[in-house]
Amino acid sequence: MAKLTISRGTNANDGTGDNLRDGANKVNLNFNEIYTAIGNGTTIDGTIKIADDSSTVATISANGETLKILGGTAINSVISGNTLTISADASALLTATGAATMTNKTIDLTDNTLSGTFAEINTAISDATLVDLDDAQTLTNKTINTDNNTISGIAATSFVLSNGSGNIDGSAAQKVIPAGAVVGTSDSQTLTNKTISGADNTITNLSLDSTSSGSKIRFNFAGTGAFPDETTYEGMFAYDTTGNQAYVADSGGWTKLINENASVGDLSNVNIVGVADGQALIWSSAQGRFNPGTAGSSLTVQEEGSALSTAATTLNFVGSSVTASGTGATKTITITDSGHVAGNDLDMGNQPLHDAKYLSHRSPDSTITQTLTVTVATKTAAHYEYGSGSSSGYLIDGDESPLLQLSPGVYKFDQSDSSNAGHPLKFYFDKDKDIEWSTGVTIAGTPGSAGAHTTITFDDSTPTPLFYACTAHANMGHKVDFVTGLQARIHNPVATSATGDGTDTTFTIRAGRWVHDVLVFVNGICLVPTTDYTISGTTLTFITAPANGAEISVRYIG
Repeated sequence: MAKLTISRGTNANDGTGDNLRDGANKVNLNFNEIYTAIGNGTTIDGTIKIADDSSTVATISANGETLKILGGTAINSVISGNTLTISADASALLTATGAATMTNKTIDLTDNTLSGTFAEINTAISDATLVDLDDAQTLTNKTINTDNNTISGIAATSFVLSNGSGNIDGSAAQKVIPAGAVVGTSDSQTLTNKTISGADNTITNLSLDSTSSGSKIRFNFAGTGAFPDETTYEGMFAYDTTGNQAYVADSGGWTKLINENASVGDLSNVNIVGVADGQALIWSSAQGRFNPGTAGSSLTVQEEGSALSTAATTLNFVGSSVTASGTGATKTITITDSGHVAGNDLDMGNQPLHDAKYLSHRSPDSTITQTLTVTVATKTAAHYEYGSGSSSGYLIDGDESPLLQLSPGVYKFDQSDSSNAGHPLKFYFDKDKDIEWSTGVTIAGTPGSAGAHTTITFDDSTPTPLFYACTAHANMGHKVDFVTGLQARIHNPVATSATGDGTDTTFTIRAGRWVHDVLVFVNGICLVPTTDYTISGTTLTFITAPANGAEISVRYIG
């Protein structure tokens, strides 16, 4: 805290100074801070303690005792005024820049570095000269132990071989090996009449480049176990003399090369395990390979958009069954329920059905209801009305709005699937839904809910073709053609009627008609197409305006 001063006031006893209590408090506070700073809060410590590196402590009294700081060996201490200076005696110490002579000193080269040129070091050595590995120097009177030393890079004009007393072979005179007779590790030389044992030597970075006829090299190994490491020799060719098979090295392993000695089972996508006589290889898309199977034991029939179940000789799909009989590669088939093919043979070798004599429809009893499952999905290019009308279309048993050819009977178009919501199915005389056909038609439930369906009964009085269509959206369905139905007859229950006024020549009729599929009557007389009238779009134009009050009737054929 800052020092507290007792206020004495302006004049004696004028009441402006501190009272005795406040003054005494400031005195106590001042002393408490002093006693705490230089004591323990109660007693003042009048000494100073100083310790050296050895933890020896000197206690100096603050009432006038003197602390002495003395210099030692090569250390001086000087006091000038209030400044104490401690300095080194440069003549007795080694400094980074001072010149000094060391006597009786040992320098540990492991922990110290001597700098200077190699020549300077040799000059400093009085009884020997060191050899520099980088400089060119001449060795004199030196013995090199060849067991413990290596002489490399011989490039002199000659080289003397000696055993110390003469030639290396024991003769008195030393002999010289001429330049070029010794092969150096870095010299470029040509070897002549030399044999290199491949068993005892390794030739690295070998590049073979021969264009001469008859050049050859062997890569045969006694079994694949003798092959070298494929990661080291990637791309190498090797021949297994035990299995008579050729291989090429890949970083992932040795790959067998298919040749006339190989088996079809060597192919990665062919499995011949357990193959027996009379079996063939049959493709499995689930496994991505061919597996052994009995050829001709079952017949595969694919009906687009239909579920398929297989048995030994019978295949059942929606509304139909296929029975196959016969042996070998030739089968005879019969299709029932929706129809059957009767004939001689069905070639199983990817050949078409041949010798078929007719296609017949089976008409079920009127008490049997045939169910067709209806769903709704976005049209694809497979839809007959793709790009026209609604972007959605009906699927009948999974097939996009097929043209249905049905025999007489009862057919239930099941709309229970949730995709049918908002798409009620009804039947019409044309795809534009001008006139609905409701005879023999029963509608139940809400499309998209359980039990929803449109059921129609076909008999000889049913007009054909009709169109199955959504009541709310255009071009979602297609035609229904009924075998034995009414065709090309005046069967539409609604005609177009009008009354002439003597001047008007044009009248509106149903869409999608032309002069040859309507009958036009004026006062009960049938007119001649193109001679008495023409049709364009929904407009019928009379050549001569019907008389005032004449009865006009247009009947539609088909």
